[in-house]
Amino acid sequence: MIIRWWRAVAGSDDVLKAYAEHLEKTTFVEMADLPGHLGATLAVKVKSERNELVVTSFWSDLAAARHFEKGSFDDAVVKFSTQKLLESFDHKVEYFETVVSTGPLKE
Repeated sequence: MIIRWWRAVAGSDDVLKAYAEHLEKTTFVEMADLPGHLGATLAVKVKSERNELVVTSFWSDLAAARHFEKGSFDDAVVKFSTQKLLESFDHKVEYFETVVSTGPLKE
């Protein structure tokens, strides 16, 4: 399983809420239709005053993870409207290959 990892800073609670709603209604829905997509999460750092967040998506293999590719393999795909919303965000994503896992994502 491949894990695609991207970080950003929402800033305010209102921006975090708006971004979470955007992911639920658009991005996560679009991703769910892609072959090899296994799920996705939005998490916020505990005790983060600036609402530091990470978006993680799970893919069956590296070829499936490439469905999100625009430009270079590790370029983040961030819509202009999202760029304006967030305080800051990574321009690159990171990919990790699962070695061992347990729970609902166990291979």
